[in-house]
Amino acid sequence: MENQDDILLGGKVIRTGHYTADLSRPDINILYSMMLLRISKGYLSEETSFLMGMGSDIIGRLEKLARKRMTAGILLGMVAGLGEQSFAGLIIFSSDLKGGYFPCHMVRTKHKKIIEHALYVMDSIGTERLAFKLFEQNPSYIEFPNSEEQKLEAVREILDAELNDNWSSPKTPIEIYQHCCLLADQDVMPRHVMKVLGEMASRRSYPKLLPNKANEGRKITYEKIEK
Repeated sequence: MENQDDILLGGKVIRTGHYTADLSRPDINILYSMMLLRISKGYLSEETSFLMGMGSDIIGRLEKLARKRMTAGILLGMVAGLGEQSFAGLIIFSSDLKGGYFPCHMVRTKHKKIIEHALYVMDSIGTERLAFKLFEQNPSYIEFPNSEEQKLEAVREILDAELNDNWSSPKTPIEIYQHCCLLADQDVMPRHVMKVLGEMASRRSYPKLLPNKANEGRKITYEKIEK
Protein backbone atom coordinates (compact mmCIF):
# COMPACT_ATOMS: atom_id res chain seq x y z
CA MET A 1 0.00 0.00 0.00
CA GLU A 2 1.36 3.44 -0.93
CA ASN A 3 1.96 5.93 1.84
CA GLN A 4 0.72 9.51 1.53
CA ASP A 5 4.16 10.92 0.65
CA ASP A 6 4.54 8.49 -2.26
CA ILE A 7 1.08 9.40 -3.55
CA LEU A 8 1.89 13.10 -3.47
CA LEU A 9 5.20 12.53 -5.24
CA GLY A 10 3.61 10.50 -8.03
CA GLY A 11 3.64 6.88 -6.88
CA LYS A 12 5.91 4.23 -5.43
CA VAL A 13 9.68 4.61 -5.35
CA ILE A 14 11.22 2.84 -8.34
CA ARG A 15 14.94 3.29 -7.66
CA THR A 16 17.20 5.36 -5.44
CA GLY A 17 20.76 6.35 -6.38
CA HIS A 18 23.42 7.59 -3.96
CA TYR A 19 26.44 9.67 -5.05
CA THR A 20 29.20 11.18 -2.92
CA ALA A 21 31.96 13.75 -3.39
CA ASP A 22 33.76 16.53 -1.54
CA LEU A 23 32.40 19.89 -2.69
CA SER A 24 33.05 23.50 -1.76
CA ARG A 25 30.33 26.02 -1.01
CA PRO A 26 30.73 27.63 -4.50
CA ASP A 27 30.47 24.14 -6.05
CA ILE A 28 27.17 23.57 -4.21
CA ASN A 29 25.85 26.98 -5.28
CA ILE A 30 26.70 26.37 -8.94
CA LEU A 31 25.36 22.80 -8.91
CA TYR A 32 22.03 23.96 -7.48
CA SER A 33 21.74 26.83 -9.95
CA MET A 34 22.60 24.60 -12.92
CA MET A 35 20.05 21.96 -11.89
CA LEU A 36 17.38 24.56 -11.21
CA LEU A 37 17.92 26.17 -14.61
CA ARG A 38 17.84 22.82 -16.41
CA ILE A 39 14.70 21.62 -14.63
CA SER A 40 12.93 24.96 -15.16
CA LYS A 41 13.42 24.45 -18.92
CA GLY A 42 11.95 20.95 -18.69
CA TYR A 43 15.13 19.36 -20.09
CA LEU A 44 16.79 16.15 -18.98
CA SER A 45 20.50 16.23 -18.18
CA GLU A 46 21.30 14.38 -21.43
CA GLU A 47 19.18 16.85 -23.41
CA THR A 48 21.14 19.73 -21.89
CA SER A 49 24.46 18.04 -22.72
CA PHE A 50 23.19 17.46 -26.27
CA LEU A 51 22.33 21.15 -26.73
CA MET A 52 25.81 22.03 -25.47
CA GLY A 53 27.26 19.88 -28.27
CA MET A 54 28.80 17.34 -25.90
CA GLY A 55 29.34 13.74 -26.95
CA SER A 56 28.52 12.40 -23.48
CA ASP A 57 26.18 13.39 -20.66
CA ILE A 58 28.51 15.80 -18.90
CA ILE A 59 25.65 17.45 -17.00
CA GLY A 60 24.46 14.07 -15.74
CA ARG A 61 27.98 13.32 -14.50
CA LEU A 62 28.06 16.64 -12.63
CA GLU A 63 24.69 15.95 -11.02
CA LYS A 64 25.85 12.48 -9.96
CA LEU A 65 28.97 14.12 -8.46
CA ALA A 66 31.17 12.01 -10.76
CA ARG A 67 32.82 15.16 -12.08
CA LYS A 68 33.56 17.32 -9.06
CA ARG A 69 34.48 20.66 -10.60
CA MET A 70 31.96 22.93 -12.32
CA THR A 71 34.34 24.86 -14.59
CA ALA A 72 33.57 28.22 -16.15
CA GLY A 73 33.64 26.62 -19.61
CA ILE A 74 30.99 24.06 -18.67
CA LEU A 75 28.89 26.73 -17.00
CA LEU A 76 29.03 29.07 -19.99
CA GLY A 77 28.36 26.18 -22.39
CA MET A 78 25.27 25.22 -20.43
CA VAL A 79 23.99 28.80 -20.37
CA ALA A 80 24.41 29.04 -24.15
CA GLY A 81 22.87 25.61 -24.73
CA LEU A 82 19.80 26.55 -22.71
CA GLY A 83 19.35 29.81 -24.61
CA GLU A 84 20.20 32.12 -21.73
CA GLN A 85 22.07 35.40 -22.23
CA SER A 86 24.01 35.14 -18.97
CA PHE A 87 24.13 33.26 -15.70
CA ALA A 88 22.87 36.20 -13.69
CA GLY A 89 20.46 33.92 -11.83
CA LEU A 90 23.18 32.16 -9.83
CA ILE A 91 21.70 31.27 -6.44
CA ILE A 92 23.95 31.95 -3.44
CA PHE A 93 23.06 30.02 -0.30
CA SER A 94 22.98 31.77 3.03
CA SER A 95 25.14 29.32 4.93
CA ASP A 96 27.68 29.20 7.71
CA LEU A 97 29.91 26.90 5.66
CA LYS A 98 33.41 28.32 5.55
CA GLY A 99 36.15 27.77 3.00
CA GLY A 100 37.34 24.33 2.00
CA TYR A 101 35.60 21.16 0.86
CA PHE A 102 32.86 19.22 2.61
CA PRO A 103 31.62 15.64 2.19
CA CYS A 104 28.40 15.74 0.18
CA HIS A 105 25.83 13.06 -0.54
CA MET A 106 23.37 13.31 -3.46
CA VAL A 107 20.29 11.08 -3.17
CA ARG A 108 18.28 10.64 -6.37
CA THR A 109 14.91 8.93 -5.84
CA LYS A 110 12.80 7.92 -8.80
CA HIS A 111 9.05 7.73 -8.28
CA LYS A 112 6.54 6.77 -10.97
CA LYS A 113 6.04 10.36 -12.15
CA ILE A 114 8.65 12.39 -10.25
CA ILE A 115 12.42 12.32 -9.69
CA GLU A 116 13.61 13.82 -6.42
CA HIS A 117 17.16 15.19 -6.06
CA ALA A 118 18.38 15.86 -2.50
CA LEU A 119 21.91 17.04 -1.66
CA TYR A 120 23.15 16.62 1.89
CA VAL A 121 26.34 18.22 3.20
CA MET A 122 28.43 17.32 6.26
CA ASP A 123 29.60 20.47 8.04
CA SER A 124 32.84 21.01 9.95
CA ILE A 125 31.38 19.67 13.22
CA GLY A 126 30.11 16.46 11.62
CA THR A 127 26.44 17.37 11.24
CA GLU A 128 24.77 16.26 8.00
CA ARG A 129 22.04 18.55 6.74
CA LEU A 130 19.99 19.14 3.64
CA ALA A 131 21.56 21.67 1.27
CA PHE A 132 18.77 21.57 -1.33
CA LYS A 133 15.99 19.42 -2.77
CA LEU A 134 14.64 19.61 -6.33
CA PHE A 135 11.93 17.74 -8.22
CA GLU A 136 11.48 17.02 -11.91
CA GLN A 137 9.22 14.88 -14.06
CA ASN A 138 10.34 11.27 -14.54
CA PRO A 139 11.03 10.91 -18.30
CA SER A 140 10.08 7.22 -18.12
CA TYR A 141 6.50 8.24 -17.40
CA ILE A 142 4.87 9.24 -20.68
CA GLU A 143 1.32 10.43 -20.12
CA PHE A 144 0.42 10.89 -23.79
CA PRO A 145 2.44 8.42 -25.94
CA ASN A 146 0.52 9.32 -29.10
CA SER A 147 1.58 12.94 -28.71
CA GLU A 148 5.22 11.86 -28.34
CA GLU A 149 5.06 9.92 -31.60
CA GLN A 150 3.45 12.89 -33.39
CA LYS A 151 6.30 15.13 -32.27
CA LEU A 152 8.88 12.61 -33.45
CA GLU A 153 7.16 12.38 -36.83
CA ALA A 154 7.12 16.18 -37.14
CA VAL A 155 10.88 16.29 -36.49
CA ARG A 156 11.48 13.47 -39.00
CA GLU A 157 9.63 15.38 -41.71
CA ILE A 158 11.54 18.61 -41.02
CA LEU A 159 14.98 16.99 -40.94
CA ASP A 160 14.32 14.70 -43.93
CA ALA A 161 13.38 17.75 -46.00
CA GLU A 162 16.46 19.59 -44.74
CA LEU A 163 18.75 16.64 -45.45
CA ASN A 164 17.51 16.32 -49.02
CA ASP A 165 17.68 20.05 -49.71
CA ASN A 166 19.61 22.54 -47.59
CA TRP A 167 22.09 20.57 -45.44
CA SER A 168 25.11 22.19 -47.06
CA SER A 169 27.41 22.54 -44.04
CA PRO A 170 27.92 20.88 -40.64
CA LYS A 171 25.31 21.93 -38.08
CA THR A 172 25.47 21.99 -34.29
CA PRO A 173 22.80 20.29 -32.16
CA ILE A 174 21.41 23.58 -30.91
CA GLU A 175 21.12 24.91 -34.48
CA ILE A 176 19.21 21.79 -35.51
CA TYR A 177 16.94 21.95 -32.46
CA GLN A 178 16.15 25.64 -32.93
CA HIS A 179 15.37 25.00 -36.61
CA CYS A 180 12.91 22.24 -35.66
CA CYS A 181 11.28 24.45 -33.02
CA LEU A 182 10.82 27.18 -35.63
CA LEU A 183 9.13 24.92 -38.19
CA ALA A 184 7.22 22.41 -36.06
CA ASP A 185 3.58 22.96 -35.26
CA GLN A 186 4.07 21.14 -31.97
CA ASP A 187 6.17 21.79 -28.90
CA VAL A 188 9.16 19.56 -29.64
CA MET A 189 11.87 18.87 -27.09
CA PRO A 190 15.59 18.11 -27.52
CA ARG A 191 14.93 14.42 -26.84
CA HIS A 192 12.81 14.22 -30.01
CA VAL A 193 15.60 15.74 -32.11
CA MET A 194 18.20 13.49 -30.45
CA LYS A 195 16.21 10.36 -31.33
CA VAL A 196 15.65 11.38 -34.95
CA LEU A 197 19.28 12.37 -35.45
CA GLY A 198 20.30 8.96 -34.12
CA GLU A 199 17.99 7.31 -36.64
CA MET A 200 19.36 9.39 -39.51
CA ALA A 201 22.97 8.68 -38.56
CA SER A 202 22.38 4.91 -38.43
CA ARG A 203 20.66 4.63 -41.83
CA ARG A 204 22.00 2.18 -44.39
CA SER A 205 20.81 4.35 -47.27
CA TYR A 206 22.09 7.76 -48.38
CA PRO A 207 21.99 10.66 -47.83
CA LYS A 208 22.58 10.20 -44.13
CA LEU A 209 24.18 12.11 -41.28
CA LEU A 210 27.59 11.71 -39.74
CA PRO A 211 28.17 13.07 -36.23
CA ASN A 212 31.60 14.67 -36.07
CA LYS A 213 33.50 15.62 -32.96
CA ALA A 214 35.33 18.88 -33.68
CA ASN A 215 38.77 19.41 -32.18
CA GLU A 216 38.16 22.96 -30.99
CA GLY A 217 35.90 23.04 -27.97
CA ARG A 218 34.95 19.36 -28.42
CA LYS A 219 31.61 20.31 -29.97
CA ILE A 220 29.58 17.78 -31.93
CA THR A 221 28.33 18.69 -35.40
CA TYR A 222 26.19 16.75 -37.88
CA GLU A 223 27.39 16.58 -41.48
CA LYS A 224 25.55 15.29 -44.55
CA ILE A 225 27.23 12.45 -46.42
CA GLU A 226 26.12 11.30 -49.87
CA LYS A 227 27.83 7.92 -50.13
